Amino acid sequence: MSSPSPRVFLVDDDPFQLHYLGGILRTANYVVEAFELPEVLLARLSANDRGCAVLDLRMPGLDGLALQRSFLDVGILLPLIFVSGHSDVPSAVTAMKQGAVDFLSKPVDAEALLSVCARSIVRDAEAAARRAAREHVRARLAGMSSRERDVCHLYAQGLLNKQIAATLDLTESTVQAHRARALQKLQVSTVAELVHLLAQANETD
Repeated sequence: MSSPSPRVFLVDDDPFQLHYLGGILRTANYVVEAFELPEVLLARLSANDRGCAVLDLRMPGLDGLALQRSFLDVGILLPLIFVSGHSDVPSAVTAMKQGAVDFLSKPVDAEALLSVCARSIVRDAEAAARRAAREHVRARLAGMSSRERDVCHLYAQGLLNKQIAATLDLTESTVQAHRARALQKLQVSTVAELVHLLAQANETD
């Protein structure tokens, strides 16, 4: 299933701010979804959504930092941009440590908002592509036998045929046969490509 078109999700309990920020973004041809209640956005989003989110830091009920944690809990990895009318260094530090892209002060500068949203959408697309590639590799690895995976991981550690054979109590010819089948299943032709795929499967964002 293809992902929805990238968009900017706005959350602010102040309707004026939603109108102001949404106007800036729509003028630059962004697709915008605006929410006064963070709980509504949380219910609306899925891990499949692409783009970025602009969150007000201070909101009644579920504030920006709590919403950020809720996103992480349910696997929503959109880049987050915080805005605040208050000078709140501790909250800014917490937001950035939890993965926020930037922290903008109100009144939000239009150029700064457009710049960070553009960067965030590119970042999100690149991260989503990496995750998709990683899952594709993991699916191919899952199609191998346990012995083929053992052989692959030992090649990735730099062991030679003779060493792998001794480690697994196999003959060298059996090791080579497992390697050949693994390369075929993984759709690669060399051990170097195999090692690269294994590294890709173990990457995290």
